[in-house]
Amino acid sequence: MAKENPQRRWPTAEIISRAVFSRDPGPIRFVDTEAAALYLSLEAHTLECYRSLGDGPAFYKFGRYVRYALPDLEAWAEQYRKEPARAASKGIPRNGPP
Repeated sequence: MAKENPQRRWPTAEIISRAVFSRDPGPIRFVDTEAAALYLSLEAHTLECYRSLGDGPAFYKFGRYVRYALPDLEAWAEQYRKEPARAASKGIPRNGPP
């Protein structure tokens, strides 16, 4: 009589046989720190520093993993958007024809 192996492998073959695999998981909802930094044209270390200071974009913590939602990155970047000031309103002479 064969003894059951105490070091069972997980997931079992039976669970894998019932699994449904999808080729298209849909749109990406979350990105890691490196991808978020690339998206914002920042260094990953900069986002890590913002996080430790309680600043920066909103993030999610899944266990030890930090993830950012793309709409949160866009909203955070949008709050730093600046409109260029018109040169005429500051009394700076324009170059070129009037």
